[in-house]
Amino acid sequence: MFAAVADLLLAPVQLAIYLLFVLALVETGRLVVQCLLRLRGREAFRSFIGARTGAVGPGYPIARLHAEDKALTVDDLDLAAMKRLELIRIATRITPMLGLIATLIPMGPALLALTKNDVAQMSELLRSAFSAVVLALAASCLAFWVSSVRRRWCAEEVLAVRRRLEARP
Repeated sequence: MFAAVADLLLAPVQLAIYLLFVLALVETGRLVVQCLLRLRGREAFRSFIGARTGAVGPGYPIARLHAEDKALTVDDLDLAAMKRLELIRIATRITPMLGLIATLIPMGPALLALTKNDVAQMSELLRSAFSAVVLALAASCLAFWVSSVRRRWCAEEVLAVRRRLEARP
């Protein structure tokens, strides 16, 4: 009975791994674009922090929120940063777990095929199992990198806004 339920989970788990891998690729691309926008808008951000102007480019989403709505507190900006990072942080954590599930489910039938000397079926099941874990780990690595860089950027922006608010008379 447990084996039947586990077998039913394999296809949805593999689909989730594929989708999370695509998400990681998309988010990596978005990170590269944001990096370019941050480089292009660095002077505007410095001017904003120095309280000389109020415009901030799209590469600085947290500071831009503050520029658009001065009523937002630093806590509101912290919450906005957490919301912005939530999906990629979840992907970072669940993708390796899904990879493990997608690895273990075919292992039972692979071992059963080994006992029957069906090397072809065993090798196909093992190939499927290890391919899933490799894809999951690759997705998790990309997601972790994106999450780490974005977390640092958000922290820098929140800190800069906090300093700007503290510098006001």
